[in-house]
Amino acid sequence: MRFLKFVLILALLVLTLPVGAVERTGVLAPAEIKKQQDAIMQMLISGNKAHQSNIVRKPGLPKLMMVSCADSRVEPEAIFHMKPGEIYTVRAFGNIVDKSILGSLEYGADKLECRVLVVMGHTGCTALKEAIEEHDKPTSVWRSLNLQDLNERLQPAVEAVTDKSLSAEDRLDSVVRANVFNTMRTIREQSPELWQLEQDDILKIVGGIYHLDTGKVEWLKE
Repeated sequence: MRFLKFVLILALLVLTLPVGAVERTGVLAPAEIKKQQDAIMQMLISGNKAHQSNIVRKPGLPKLMMVSCADSRVEPEAIFHMKPGEIYTVRAFGNIVDKSILGSLEYGADKLECRVLVVMGHTGCTALKEAIEEHDKPTSVWRSLNLQDLNERLQPAVEAVTDKSLSAEDRLDSVVRANVFNTMRTIREQSPELWQLEQDDILKIVGGIYHLDTGKVEWLKE
């Protein structure tokens, strides 16, 4: 009887834990996590001190803006060998756009007078790889509505690639390309201001794929 009572109490305690708490913390102890956080903050503080001696006092206004993936390997300034302040960049996982990003791009076109907008995807994109996996084996219950929304924005690119004979690698490459075109289309359809600027030849919208293995940007033809 006591054992049964113990099991019931333990079950209630487990049920009251926040969903995903175990998965989020993994096997690391709280003290170890805090140690990592402190080390990261110290790295930021030291890096910022070094930056202060090299800060650009009078940067020029950028004439180029870019939508790129949040992947840490895809840094626009490094890829195009440009200085801080030369690119007006908005980044999101899977280089998707939403209202906030579209508003940022409209600001860049209007206030900063950016003349070129680049939508840049990249090979081996984790966001699109997971979107493919989600398409093939849908999640029954999403713990995060934000991640669900992100996935829904990526699914049109997955659905656009219908060739079932493709290898997993070739399928991902095709989805990456489709996603760049999809983002470009979304920009034109959901931002009348940017669409009109393009029609008036004031803004040029182009797409590209950054190849992680070579460092080369492949420019896409519509």
